[in-house]
Amino acid sequence: MSTITPPQEQKPGHRFHKTGRMNSDLFMRIGAAAGAWVILLMLVALISVVTAAAIPSIRAYGAHFLFSSEWQPNRLPILKLGPNGKPIKNHGRNRFTEPWVIARDASGQPMYTPERLGALAPVVGTIQSSIIGLIVAVPLSLGAAIFLVRLAPRRLKGPVSFLIEFLAAIPSIAYGLWGMFVLQPWLGGPPRWFGKIPTGGMEAHLRDWFGNWPGLHWIFYTTGANGNEAAISLTGRDIFCGGLVLGIMIVPIITAISRDVLANVPRAQIEGAIALGATWWQSCKEMLKYSRSGLFGGIMLGLARASGETMAVLMVMGSTVEIAKSPFQGGTTMSALIASLYSEAATDEIQRGALMEIALILLAMSLLFNVAARYLVVGGASSRTAMAV
Repeated sequence: MSTITPPQEQKPGHRFHKTGRMNSDLFMRIGAAAGAWVILLMLVALISVVTAAAIPSIRAYGAHFLFSSEWQPNRLPILKLGPNGKPIKNHGRNRFTEPWVIARDASGQPMYTPERLGALAPVVGTIQSSIIGLIVAVPLSLGAAIFLVRLAPRRLKGPVSFLIEFLAAIPSIAYGLWGMFVLQPWLGGPPRWFGKIPTGGMEAHLRDWFGNWPGLHWIFYTTGANGNEAAISLTGRDIFCGGLVLGIMIVPIITAISRDVLANVPRAQIEGAIALGATWWQSCKEMLKYSRSGLFGGIMLGLARASGETMAVLMVMGSTVEIAKSPFQGGTTMSALIASLYSEAATDEIQRGALMEIALILLAMSLLFNVAARYLVVGGASSRTAMAV
């Protein structure tokens, strides 16, 4: 004989609570997925918009745009040449506004040179200033990271770390003002002394100290149009000054990553090196060697920040669109060129497309640097953990 069990009495609100929890989980899943996909769509939209805006320049110049250092956005008049091959002087009524005779086509219209635009000069300027910034920042950052991990007392680690990371919170315009009104006058101009201590014109001091060294002469001297050697005008408004500012700006990024990477080095690695007779510096060298992939990833992130900096570089380097043969000459970077010329190129489709193509190159470089840094910092650590397991 079968028995029928009576239905169990459900507690009030039990069904509602379960349904509400399921709805909350569903909403959270949808929200998390939407956040991830929106970020990816933003990246795709950014690349699509920049690529579409750069199409006129890509069609006009093609691959030659990447290897040309000319930047002549204005169309210059073509002068009519005489039998001797020299321009013909204008003796007409408009001789004061047009001192030379302009060549004309078959329909009588004046002839002008085409626009000549190339990205090589700002690309080289970006690489030059970024390399100088890394030369300045990497030793300072690694030294600060080793100090925080191995030497600093417990009571100093927090304040020193805060002060170093506080540099990252300073706006770039503040770095630019400091570089323009403090660093640039200190570097440029004639050498100044306070007794036997140099207090200004440091670039002139460097030329006096190292200008005659073998292999360094080209940094301070150049060949003029007449073939004679001439000293470079040391004004402080150059790539060297921009590189110093960039180096100070990327110090907190590299320091923070290097500190975290060195802090995660196994203690047994250090104690084993000391037990084998290694000195303090040799044990630090083993730490750096063990975590070299993560340190290099932090350097790549600093390089990505340096290559994309705009206002600070524009204020201390200017916008000279030419390849500088010396770090003490003026130049420009990709981001600084875009910021300084985009308003003028608003009505010129080709020039605007050229600037957007430079932005596309800069975007590709930044993505490459970040992907490489991500792989070195996270991918390398994950692979080491998997091997240890």
